[in-house]
Amino acid sequence: MLPPKAIEKRVAEGVEKDERWRIFVKNNWLCPYCGKIGTRDLKEDEDVYARIAEHFTKGSCERWSYFEAEPLPVDRLRLLAKLIIFKKRVGRWVGEEKRFRVVDDEGRWICPFCVRECEAPKPTAPLETGIAFPEEEPFVAAIVRHLLECAEYAKGDDRMRPLRDLEEKRAKSGRRSRKEKIKDRFRKEPAWRLADPERNWLCPFCAQTTDTKLDDPSGDPPPVFLEEVEGHLVTCKAFEAQGGKTLPLEQLRDKLSSAQKSARLAKVRDKIRKHSVWRARDLEGMWYCPYCAESSGIRYPSERDQTVLDRFVEKVMDHLAACQVYKSGAEIKEKSALSRVLAKANASHEAKREFRKKLSFDPVFAVTDEVEDWLCPYCTKVQKAIHIYPSTESAVFEKTLEQVVQHLQDECEGYTPGEPPRATKADLERIARPANTLRASGIMEARVIERPRASEAEWARLKKDVAEVKERVELAKRRDLSMKEARSKQLRMLPATPQIPGYEFACVYKPCEDVGGDFYDFVKVDEGRIGLAIGDIAGHGIEAALLMGLSKKLLEVHGRGRASAAEALVLANADIFPDLDERTFVTVFYGVLAVKERLLRFSRAGHNPLILYNRDRRPALQVHDSKGMALGMDAGPIFRDSIEELEIVLRPGDLLVQYTDGVTESMNGKREEFGLRRLSQVIEEHGHDEAEYVLWKIEKAIEQWTGGAPQKDDVTMIAVKVLAT
Repeated sequence: MLPPKAIEKRVAEGVEKDERWRIFVKNNWLCPYCGKIGTRDLKEDEDVYARIAEHFTKGSCERWSYFEAEPLPVDRLRLLAKLIIFKKRVGRWVGEEKRFRVVDDEGRWICPFCVRECEAPKPTAPLETGIAFPEEEPFVAAIVRHLLECAEYAKGDDRMRPLRDLEEKRAKSGRRSRKEKIKDRFRKEPAWRLADPERNWLCPFCAQTTDTKLDDPSGDPPPVFLEEVEGHLVTCKAFEAQGGKTLPLEQLRDKLSSAQKSARLAKVRDKIRKHSVWRARDLEGMWYCPYCAESSGIRYPSERDQTVLDRFVEKVMDHLAACQVYKSGAEIKEKSALSRVLAKANASHEAKREFRKKLSFDPVFAVTDEVEDWLCPYCTKVQKAIHIYPSTESAVFEKTLEQVVQHLQDECEGYTPGEPPRATKADLERIARPANTLRASGIMEARVIERPRASEAEWARLKKDVAEVKERVELAKRRDLSMKEARSKQLRMLPATPQIPGYEFACVYKPCEDVGGDFYDFVKVDEGRIGLAIGDIAGHGIEAALLMGLSKKLLEVHGRGRASAAEALVLANADIFPDLDERTFVTVFYGVLAVKERLLRFSRAGHNPLILYNRDRRPALQVHDSKGMALGMDAGPIFRDSIEELEIVLRPGDLLVQYTDGVTESMNGKREEFGLRRLSQVIEEHGHDEAEYVLWKIEKAIEQWTGGAPQKDDVTMIAVKVLAT
């Protein structure tokens, strides 16, 4: 390391002996090592060597290495000196000439000679008239680099373009830059790629749909789109206020969804107003869909109140969302076809009105057999699915009425509209409770059939064939009898519906084979509590039926005396686990109802969630889902830890519905499932009625959905209605 005096001495020697040390730009000394201005504003009356030495002692030069480095060639130093002089000149131009201060929106400098954009750092000081920039300013250095390569500038510095040309270029450059930004954000940000069903682009700042069409959100936006979006953003106050920050994506999607719903509402409302086929309804005021030509269960409003009409249109839209015919893209029905459907529906309504009176007041329509099955007075046949209920105010009576009318219109061979029944009450009672006669026992008159003549060989062959047929028939009979006995035993295992004051209970059990794997049960926990159980075995047939019996029995045993539903399931799982293979499991819902307290504690072992409906609750329909794995999946600790117990305080009007997978997984012809949403819609529509009527309506909805196709899974449901005290 050299002392300052030694450095000053070496500087003096260099200036005196080496011309590379004697290159000055006016009164500024150029360092021969780094090629930069080392000392500025030298004066004749000062110690020049001492001033130059400060360049080294203060560490300004990075290359001198205590004079051991070789200075730059003299020609290069002279060229650097000229470059510095040029930079100073450009710095003055920037301060004095307005055309040198034109930059676009991206901060790119626009050359006043070739009128092209030049990437340049942001100036360290404002671009104001009269302020010259120093040559070391990065903004100036960028301009110099461009001018040294600019062909137009090389023709002479007097060839600067008019200011208006530069301003036009700045405007065009700004637009192009904005378009590039829009294009880049469109590619990267999903908020920029939203549009309504009419393909109108949604602004991600003001959340308003525009007239700009967005045909392909996944591809690069076309120039026309970029042009129109840029035009919108110029006037969009939200874009400026938010500093270019978009609204949250979920908020935009909600806004778009709301706008789409409003647009669809307006569209459907307009169709209803203009086209009579959209106003089709039956005598009961029920609206008929112009696509599927079926009653929607939506009552056509008689009032002209806008709120009522909007609510009706919303229900119509909900129906269309689920209508398979509408979703398939089919055309609406012809007016004549819809008229025929309405005529049939109205005939059914008229028949209901007629037979409502007859079932209520005509004794001939009140005859039932020993097990309370109704006898039709027209065809005089027992209708096993139809039961007569005394209260005409009950919704269950409406079920009976619908069944009677359906039988008469679609099945009865003896019914003719307008004609009286052919049987009297006495006739029907004799059929319902027959005397002990041969005919009543099913023994008909014997007839003697003469045997045809045949050869002994033919008779032998015939006898052999008959014997084989008889053997097959006997085997089939034995198998059929075995299955019938199994089904009979299984049905006998199902409990009677409880009769508890303050509650209604209802059940549906429909196995898809002779014997099924579903079950339900009502367990007497103690004097004040009853257990509600419903379950589904993985599989069908005999094996599933046997496991059904075992599961039901275990829940009954472990449910007695236990107020905790979760504890009963844990114990049942421990007992059944050794009897199940790795592919077999049991899903179970089990709840303990405290009758007086109106408190339900329940747990789910992999089963469907519980549905609670009460139009006085908010929300009216609630799906209560608790955690828990199916029985048979784990022997102990994991199962115990998975089971969660929930509690519901019940109130008058509550309807509880539990079901097996056969309900929600019932499929139509397109292999689409009935689903929880449709099940919930039926419950919401009829949940204020009796429990039995609600389950019957669910059955009818499933039948309508599947189109009468054979059952693929067991269908089981239980319902509990809490009555007012």
